[in-house]
Amino acid sequence: MEFVSSAVGAGKLRRTSRFIGGCGRAMLVAIDMQSAAGSGPAPDVVRQVETGEPNGILVTWQIARRYPEAFAYCGLLLRVDGAGTLLGPSGRGDELSLMYRAEQAAVIGADAVVVMAYPGMEGGAPSLQRLATLVGECERIGMPVVAESIPGGWRQEVPWDAEHIGRAARICVEIGADAIKTMAPSDPSDLSEVVENCEVPLFVLGGPKRETEDEAVGYARRVVEAGASGIVFGRNVWSAGDPTSMVRRLYEAVHGHPRIR
Repeated sequence: MEFVSSAVGAGKLRRTSRFIGGCGRAMLVAIDMQSAAGSGPAPDVVRQVETGEPNGILVTWQIARRYPEAFAYCGLLLRVDGAGTLLGPSGRGDELSLMYRAEQAAVIGADAVVVMAYPGMEGGAPSLQRLATLVGECERIGMPVVAESIPGGWRQEVPWDAEHIGRAARICVEIGADAIKTMAPSDPSDLSEVVENCEVPLFVLGGPKRETEDEAVGYARRVVEAGASGIVFGRNVWSAGDPTSMVRRLYEAVHGHPRIR
């Protein structure tokens, strides 16, 4: 009903527009792995990344509060789950928990929150419960939720093919996710099957470092051509020889034109 207005709904629309362009696409950069690894990107690499003008940057709490100026012209996506680390042996189950809640994300100025989800993984039910909890909190304040959908978990307890990637994404959407971050099938052209089953924007993660930067750019172009709404690349950006230049190349691959502020 067009005559019904909602401050909460308006808030979600405004926040979403901070990191997804009017064309429905987005070039996003992930600088959040250090919260589990304790290593990875340089502490101030966000400065080089934001100079390239991505649509948004996925970061940890520390980067969000340490470099607020980096998000003047792009969206701030906050990683809100964690507690599991790579410092010692890990079990087979879900070791994560919600470290920050919706209101905390709003206080720090987040435009969206990101949380892991493991449909199909043994012991992965708590991840879906966390997603549902976060969706409920965020719905009340107009905050978009991005589910990082990993079918079967990182140990690939189910195949990472189009069927399982698509079904996992659909599960997260039905729980209430406003967007999905996930992998593409081994043949990126099969991504069209995944997108067809997903009624929210779907962004493809970058995965391991590509052998060349040209390969990473080409991969970004292929997944968008297959129907993805964009990408969320991490090490393929911040470990590039020139992160600023790499952001600009990937932005053009996703949008088909250079960044126009």
